[in-house]
Amino acid sequence: MKRALGAILCVGSLAACGAQTTSTPTAAPVANAQAEVSTSPTPTPSPSSSPSATAGKNCRVFAGVPSRASDGKIRAAGSRAGCVDKATFQVRVWRVAPGNDRMTKIASKATVNAKLTVALPCANGVFYTTVTDQKGHTGTSKQIRVACPAPPASTPTGGSTPSGGSSGGTSGSGGTSGGSSSGGSSSAVGTAVEQEVVRLTNAERAKAGCRPLKANAKLRAAAFGHSADMSAQNYFDHDSKNGRTFVDRIKAAGYSFSAAAENIAKGYSSAAAVVDGWMNSSGHRANILNCAYTEIGVGYAKAGGPYWTQDFGKP
Repeated sequence: MKRALGAILCVGSLAACGAQTTSTPTAAPVANAQAEVSTSPTPTPSPSSSPSATAGKNCRVFAGVPSRASDGKIRAAGSRAGCVDKATFQVRVWRVAPGNDRMTKIASKATVNAKLTVALPCANGVFYTTVTDQKGHTGTSKQIRVACPAPPASTPTGGSTPSGGSSGGTSGSGGTSGGSSSGGSSSAVGTAVEQEVVRLTNAERAKAGCRPLKANAKLRAAAFGHSADMSAQNYFDHDSKNGRTFVDRIKAAGYSFSAAAENIAKGYSSAAAVVDGWMNSSGHRANILNCAYTEIGVGYAKAGGPYWTQDFGKP
C-alpha cells in the first residue's frame, strides 16, 4: 500500500463466473492508492497439526469453528497448549470464495500457551478458522455457513443528494428495471457529475479500443448507496460497516452479472481528478480498461470526502 497526502483510492474485482481477482490527479492534492487484493493461498479445510521437534511432543494448536455471537458479530478462537517454547501464535478467519479464499480477520500474540479470540462484523457466507505458530504447528477448523439478519435500510445524510437520476433508493434497493437501463445512455442515469465520470471513463476505454460502458440504473443505485454510506458513517473500504461486500451490494440492487468489479476513491474534487487518479493506479486502471465489462454505475457523495464509487458489470 502506498501512502501520501490528500485523496485515496481502493479497488476490488470479481472476474467472470464469480472468481475474485486483484485488483495522482491534479497538482493538489497528491493521491494515495490503496488496493484490496486476496493473495493468500486457500488453506486445506481439514483439521491438522504438525508438532515441532523443538517445542515438546505435547505442543499443539487448535482452531475453533466460527460462530455468530449474541452481539451479532462472528467470533472464532484458537488456542496453543502443551508447549514449552514461546512463539508467535496467529489466528485467522477465512471466508470461502471462488478462487483463493479471503482472509477476513487476523490476530497474533507471542505466547507459550494461550487462547486467542477474534471478532468481525456479521456477513453472510461460509467461514473457517486457521491457527499457526512459529514452531510449525497448524490447525484448521471445520467450515460453517453464517446467516446474518437483514441490515436496516441505509439513510444517507449530508453530501450530494442525487436528483433526476433513474436509479432511486440507496444500497439494497431494486432501482428501475434492468432492461431499459442496459440500453440507455449515461445521460439517463445519475447526477451531472456522475454522468461526467461515465463520459471520461468511456473516453479512456476508447483509447484502449474498448467499447463504451452503458450506464445502468441498478449499478448506479449500488454505487451511490455505497458512497453515501461511507459519507454518512465516515469510513473508506469496499466492505460496508454491516459486512456487505461490493458483490453483496450489487446483487441487493437487483443486478445479475457474470463479472463485476468496483473502484472507490476519496478526496478528489472533480470527475476529471478522480478518473485521472484511477487511471494512474494499476488496479483501478485495469478495471476501467477491462473490455469484458459492458455496463457501469457511478455514485458520488460530497460530505466528508468527496466519496466516489464505480461499479462495473457484465450481465
